[in-house]
Amino acid sequence: MKPLVFLSFFLLFLFFPFSVKADNFSHLQIFEGYDPNTEILIKGKIKNVQILPENNFVVLDLEREGKIYKVILGPQWFVNEEKINIEPGEEVIIKGSKFFSEKRGPFILTNTLYSINKERIYYLRTKDFKPRWKKKKLRGF
Repeated sequence: MKPLVFLSFFLLFLFFPFSVKADNFSHLQIFEGYDPNTEILIKGKIKNVQILPENNFVVLDLEREGKIYKVILGPQWFVNEEKINIEPGEEVIIKGSKFFSEKRGPFILTNTLYSINKERIYYLRTKDFKPRWKKKKLRGF
């Protein structure tokens, strides 16, 4: 009887559908959410810079042809450490992957950011599309 109960729980655990909602913007989702197949290049002007209160991620409102795109740069500590100083009014070119949140709509996960005004490029992901802040955070432990 005990093996049958154990087997039932094991099978239930194994086949129970696990889902992760993109609305929480957990670090794992941002790490693994980058899909090079949905990569785009977009040029626009920064309208607003904000920090999401639930996880301290820096998000830009990028205006292009009258439409606003939400662009995730990374955690605030990483943006500060890399001296990424982006302000409203700056023109930028973003290379990133489209990411969809049911609660907040579409976002762009940034791979590289080029500030046209400052003629400077910022790399936010490695060649294999992993966030650079992930390695830096792990080194700090």
